Amino acid sequence: MTKIGIVNVLSTPYDVWNTRNATVDESLEMLKQGYSPAESLRVNEHLVERIATHKQAAAHLLREGLANGLEFYIDRALEASVEYRAIRALMPTVVPPALEAYQGMFLASGLSSADAAIRANGVELAEGQMLFHGGCWPSADSIFKTTRPFSTSFCPQVALRNAEWKGKAYDAGRLELMVVRVVRPTTRAYIYGREGSHGYEKEVVFAAGARLTCVQQTQVDDVQAFGMTSGGRPPHKMVPTYLLEVEIS
Repeated sequence: MTKIGIVNVLSTPYDVWNTRNATVDESLEMLKQGYSPAESLRVNEHLVERIATHKQAAAHLLREGLANGLEFYIDRALEASVEYRAIRALMPTVVPPALEAYQGMFLASGLSSADAAIRANGVELAEGQMLFHGGCWPSADSIFKTTRPFSTSFCPQVALRNAEWKGKAYDAGRLELMVVRVVRPTTRAYIYGREGSHGYEKEVVFAAGARLTCVQQTQVDDVQAFGMTSGGRPPHKMVPTYLLEVEIS
């Protein structure tokens, strides 16, 4: 059996800086170094925060709401990761149709087919693998067993946007971001590539039947959540944000 390694997008910490506008020469130099056009518009001045753990990354997103620099950093970390490339090499060269449909349309009618495709094509991730999930804890208990595929991401910003999607945080009256750690893995997961229209999601989806355990919950801040509307300004209200530390097996 192929040994699966841990993909750690924060193996080198991410530094948050106060920045200023870049000069033309500075922007050109950053572009040469592989920075994105958006990143090349600003240069660093003073270090504000060092993010070395997934918990710190999640807390940062819950406080700030937006962290494009961190997402760009994670993109580059995945591109450079030997472990990520090795896991991706274990996936089919073409995304199974059921999993392509799951990621693109997310229809309830396709969940059983997606689950079967994960079981047929996925792998058990390494003990200690860290991921993110955005959405409310689905149970009154601290332990929950999933009955459908469970989506996660290598990126906390992607997970946070999912927690806000279609007014979910507004309806729930709270915004939750989960830091998910793989322990005693028994559930297969499919690792999507970073190509195509949904590649930015950096998604890892687990088959149904995964056991989730919430080991800690911490309130971080309050944010404005927006609801759904058919026209005009959407309804909005302040809701508390929570960081959940979750184990998955």
